[in-house]
Amino acid sequence: MRQVSATKCDSICGGRSRTRIDVPCATRQAGFNMLELLTAIAILGVITALAVPSFQSISINSSLSTETNDLVSSLRHARSEAAKRGQNVTVCSANADFTACSGDADWSTGWLIVDNAANVIRVREALDADTATEMAIAGATGLIVFNRNGFSSSARTIKICGRNNTAKRARGVIISVDGRVRLATDSNNNQIAEDRSGTDLTCP
Repeated sequence: MRQVSATKCDSICGGRSRTRIDVPCATRQAGFNMLELLTAIAILGVITALAVPSFQSISINSSLSTETNDLVSSLRHARSEAAKRGQNVTVCSANADFTACSGDADWSTGWLIVDNAANVIRVREALDADTATEMAIAGATGLIVFNRNGFSSSARTIKICGRNNTAKRARGVIISVDGRVRLATDSNNNQIAEDRSGTDLTCP
């Protein structure tokens, strides 16, 4: 055991009495008092309150981007299949069993690619219910048909809205009559993407 001199021990212990010079005296341990602990907890709470909404926003944007990209991929795949098969290929909202088109304008329950004989080519399951509350297609029917030349049956805009229904976060996929598929853009720089006619997307 390391020995401590009487002078050094007096300095460490603040002059408290000791029984033997060769026995180290007890040293005081630094720690948090109650006020410091409460202050630290309050700071942690503020940091958490600021960080959580930001994380949620990033998560929603990421999910919307993934779902939008999946839709674009499906539409382009359907157009390619139509040309390859030499027949009409349809992209549509799916029924509950994912066995046929439902024809609904809301595609958030998932969608299908089907051939001219209604055989299912590809299935996209339902969107994350916690992220996308609406995926509506403009027009009277929820069917998008590509013919063997790659043309679409009609020009359409499909929009995807997040759970907070903020138009600034809305995504759009535009299908032209010649079959081209592209993402909606914000041409007037108001932070809201526009549909094929140049009108701001709305949510819901």
